[in-house]
Amino acid sequence: MSISSKFETNAIREGGARDGTQLVQRVTEKLRKMIMEGELPPETQLPNEHDLSNQLNISRSTVRSALANLEQTGFIHRRWGVGTFVSKNPPTYSNLSINSGVTQLIKSSGEEPGSIEILVTTRPASERVSTLLSIELGAPILVLERVRTANDDRVVFTVDYLPLSLFQMPDGDNALDEIEKYLKEHQSFYDFLFQNVAVEIHHGQAWIRPCCAGEVVAEKLQISSDSNILHLEQVDFDTNGEPVALADEYYVADAFRFYVYRSTQGVLL
Repeated sequence: MSISSKFETNAIREGGARDGTQLVQRVTEKLRKMIMEGELPPETQLPNEHDLSNQLNISRSTVRSALANLEQTGFIHRRWGVGTFVSKNPPTYSNLSINSGVTQLIKSSGEEPGSIEILVTTRPASERVSTLLSIELGAPILVLERVRTANDDRVVFTVDYLPLSLFQMPDGDNALDEIEKYLKEHQSFYDFLFQNVAVEIHHGQAWIRPCCAGEVVAEKLQISSDSNILHLEQVDFDTNGEPVALADEYYVADAFRFYVYRSTQGVLL
């Protein structure tokens, strides 16, 4: 498949976005995904802005803004008088500046993602959950617990919390069984939200701290309770800026190597 046809198959309907900023974000994420999943290998030359806008079916100004975002975060670079190219070493999903799921993180490390000990249940919202998700204390929430594996090795224990109202079916029953079935087959909860609940995650805000595993996490990850782990607490927001999901992720200390891409563009040195 030619480079042009790759972009044409990823065309974006501009009318589907609520505003220009949201559309730029969608285009940025689309191009970033193409780079990170290998559709656009390192050092690939991108079409010029005019051709790219035609191939993606969006305005040239939107393309220009999306490319600026990608350049600032290290995914592409421009060669004066030559063109725009995918970076030789673009950031991966282990870049903490990128809001990606555990499934994508495991795939980016070259390993096969899996899920075991899946628990999908409902509980009343605790004070922490109600505060972070802006819902009433005690409101019903969906709780998803999973042990994530990479090539069958336990690497992450995750607990996700979402308002149960997102998952109500027309007959009043919730979709717990459908969620569990989907995750066993497809792994990614982000994909489930987008495909089945029409919730698109726009960005996340994360807090990261090292800590000891403790008994519960240690049992899930099959490590000693005094082992060092990385705890990532994250709130995900939809395209309207509303909080829709809270996640606690507990990483085995040496399972992944994380980094942050730090640009000096626009910074006074």
